[in-house]
Amino acid sequence: MSARDLFGPAVPGLPDALAHRADPIAHGLVPLPWFAFDVASSAGCRAAAARLARRAEHAYWLLRQTLDVSPPLRLAVLDRAAWRALPDAPPFGVMHVDGDGVLVVGAEPAGAWCGVSAWLAEHLDTETLARLTRIHGQDPRTRGPALGPLAEALIAHEIGHVFAHAAGARFPTRWLAEAFANYAMVAALGETDPAGLRRLGSLADAAETLDHHLPSLEQFEASFGRMGVIPSVLAQLALTRGVYQTYAAVHTAGLRRMLDLELHPTIAAIPQLFPAARLKAAA
Repeated sequence: MSARDLFGPAVPGLPDALAHRADPIAHGLVPLPWFAFDVASSAGCRAAAARLARRAEHAYWLLRQTLDVSPPLRLAVLDRAAWRALPDAPPFGVMHVDGDGVLVVGAEPAGAWCGVSAWLAEHLDTETLARLTRIHGQDPRTRGPALGPLAEALIAHEIGHVFAHAAGARFPTRWLAEAFANYAMVAALGETDPAGLRRLGSLADAAETLDHHLPSLEQFEASFGRMGVIPSVLAQLALTRGVYQTYAAVHTAGLRRMLDLELHPTIAAIPQLFPAARLKAAA
């Protein structure tokens, strides 16, 4: 089953999209109405799909207003059975835009987030871990932070990539592309979900105490998509710390500048957050 099976041919606007909403039912999915883009979900996860679609909608309208771009968006929220039917899909719950341009999301967070929580519980100092679990809650399986809500917030990161592509952005490095998507996520949380922004910020701050596990920027560039979960998460959180400074200084205005590669100084300084750059500066 591919995304084309789920939705049929892409449609240019909301009226046409509404006319096509019955299409997913034939493939075991049900449409969710009243969103500004196509949303379909497995039958048993409509509540989770509605929650995720609302998050997507918040990010979509913020970025549309900020960037003056209106990309088509189609969202599929799948249970485990439907996910297994997808060809060449990543592990269950890993958000991705597939070859047909559909943003595919699991009805539950990816299992890797449990592993991240357990790793943090093992490696963070007692005070930092206690502060993190006060903000996120505690995952009873790992005794680390409960990262499910934060995992759902990443939908704004993926939508940031959708907007960058629609705007014709040509980022010369992967870290810039990822920093833009993280900026989109920070802005969406800052404008619509302050509690979510606090959760993300607390995790980024906690990760700074683990910088000795952080990969170099060169490793991040060379191994993106193949890097292990922990170094990849730590690298993304380092990017997020830089993006936070930009959002605090100029709010959403820096997003448009990034598309034109006019970088706010706090964005341009992000490479200094990675260890190889710090070692060179010390030398």
